[in-house]
Amino acid sequence: MTQQNSPVLYKQLIASDTQVEARIEELAAEIIKCYKTKKPLFICLLRGGAPFASRLMFAITRQDPYFYPELDYLTVKTYGDAQTDKPPALIMDLSPSTKAAGRLVILLDDVLDKGVTADFAHRHLMEKHAVAEVDCVVLIQKNRERKVYRTATLFGFESPADWLTGMGLDDSRIAHEANRWAGYVAIAN
Repeated sequence: MTQQNSPVLYKQLIASDTQVEARIEELAAEIIKCYKTKKPLFICLLRGGAPFASRLMFAITRQDPYFYPELDYLTVKTYGDAQTDKPPALIMDLSPSTKAAGRLVILLDDVLDKGVTADFAHRHLMEKHAVAEVDCVVLIQKNRERKVYRTATLFGFESPADWLTGMGLDDSRIAHEANRWAGYVAIAN
């Protein structure tokens, strides 16, 4: 529903709320099958990865209440205002009580775009936290050539290299945090 004089929320829908929910359920089943015996540590990249990671953790627990996913957070800033790239910077590290050394980590994020954020987080986890391995699971993998982090281990959808919105991806041109918590994925205006 659009309100009078309100901006259009997106240009083109990539995946509806229902399609996103169904694909997250499928990803949860794949993760249970591949990782249950490995007891991975899930690390969500904030803030964009939060909606996807939250729904994924609920789906895993719903499908297998004995999986017991462990989730921590890492904040890496890669974008500035007006959709401009910035060199990655660590804003918030893992909780001091999280035991990551020697473990398999599943890095969760909303999108794999140029691969810069995933590569930075991967290197940080290997060097600072001595994790054994890092796999990357994202909701959306953009169709583009990447110089680093060429592909995610698992992904929900492929999309064009356009600016996206919804499911963690905000559109600051509309408003601060606009569409971040929308259940769909779409090409932004």
